[in-house]
Amino acid sequence: LDQSTLVLRGIAEEASSVLLRGTLVLCLAEPLKVHNIRLRFVGERRVSCGGQKKVDQFFRKNWSFDIPGFSRGGSLPADNYEWPFDYILPGHVPESIEGLDDSWIVYRMKATLDRGVLAQDKVVRKHVRVIRTLDSTALELSHEMVWITWHDKIDYTLSTPSKGVILGTTIDANFRIAPLLKGLKIGQVTTSLVETQDLWMDPKYPERKKGTIKRQVAKDKFDFPQDQETELVDGSDAWVFSRRITLPKSLRQCLQTVDTLGFRTKHNLNIAVHLLNPDEHVSKLSASLPLQIYISPVLLMDDDNTISTNHLGGVDPGAFAVGAPPQYGEHRSDVLFSELDPAGYVTPAGARSGFSTPFDSRSRRGSADNLANLASASPPASFTPIALSSRLNNLDNATSSDLTSDYPPYVNSSDNPSAALPRQGSDEEADDCNPHHFEYSPERMNKVPSYSTALQSQYQTPINEVPPTYESSSH
Repeated sequence: LDQSTLVLRGIAEEASSVLLRGTLVLCLAEPLKVHNIRLRFVGERRVSCGGQKKVDQFFRKNWSFDIPGFSRGGSLPADNYEWPFDYILPGHVPESIEGLDDSWIVYRMKATLDRGVLAQDKVVRKHVRVIRTLDSTALELSHEMVWITWHDKIDYTLSTPSKGVILGTTIDANFRIAPLLKGLKIGQVTTSLVETQDLWMDPKYPERKKGTIKRQVAKDKFDFPQDQETELVDGSDAWVFSRRITLPKSLRQCLQTVDTLGFRTKHNLNIAVHLLNPDEHVSKLSASLPLQIYISPVLLMDDDNTISTNHLGGVDPGAFAVGAPPQYGEHRSDVLFSELDPAGYVTPAGARSGFSTPFDSRSRRGSADNLANLASASPPASFTPIALSSRLNNLDNATSSDLTSDYPPYVNSSDNPSAALPRQGSDEEADDCNPHHFEYSPERMNKVPSYSTALQSQYQTPINEVPPTYESSSH
């Protein structure tokens, strides 16, 4: 197989199809009697609960391969044979569910060399894993938060960076607790991930649920330091802290969140905070955040249903977590333009690199002089909008003697429609014409010709015509 793990991106109703492709190879060292060669790709479901067991196939695809010039029942000569195959797997098929002791959804490839009657067939099997991962635009990757006010006691916010969490990574639980009662303190903080498994023998009858299993897959206990002071957050004093929970790397210890073919697995992040009241009695704050655990295409499973990180080269698996885009205010790491190093940039058309105008030979006046001085200044000058606007005004106020004569001046075709632009190859015509600054009129700029009219027109915009500045267009 080209890939033994097929990745479906998105929910069953939105996921695109995926290509299953491979080659069946038969190597014969000596002639062998062959009746038929076939390949089968099946999806199998097994549910065992409450002393009952049910096994069925929900998916099947068959291939049969023929050998040119070979009749069934004859001897196949010694040689190497290859039969390529492919199949487009729909995006709505159930994903693989593995890790439970006696219940699963698995996909297998089975190649059979049928040798006919009174001969033992040759069979080869290969395991195929189908995973369903979240798309980068999925709503499950959004910010998960609970905000509640406990009357006359606390105002608290519990959140996680993302509702979707990759199996084998970590969960960051963020706390903001603002006391409303004087003398209130925080005691022990417990954070745990609880998994709930529901099984049905027949998915067509959801009311006939056969079993429910709950287990705790990860837990963190933290004794809040009594000497920690509150800090000012959003205009109120609050305790702000975070706790990190590490998820197991094995499907035997934690399944992915799934709901398909009689298998339903849910995950909740349960939070318990003990509050020490001034009268010495203890109150308990409990909250639950639903999460979605999914398998990442980067952190794939091995044959033991355990995430293998050998190919990461020591990189933290959490670095591959796909999260929601940052909020608008969270842009402190953005690089300013004045902090960029121009040495690694190449200007187009062979122009000089660095702070210069691209296609400098076609510019009315090269802008590399002033910007080069800014680049060599110590400290480097900042490129503020006011400074750039001032330099543009200086270019517009330059005298006609500073303008280049590489290109012909502008001819107003609206005054004389039959006037043609002088060709650049005629030096005498270019010398006789004095270049001048073009005065823009809003009425003329709003006249947009049709597409067919523009194609038939001989008018061309001269290279020394530049758009008006904001100051000139506002008058």
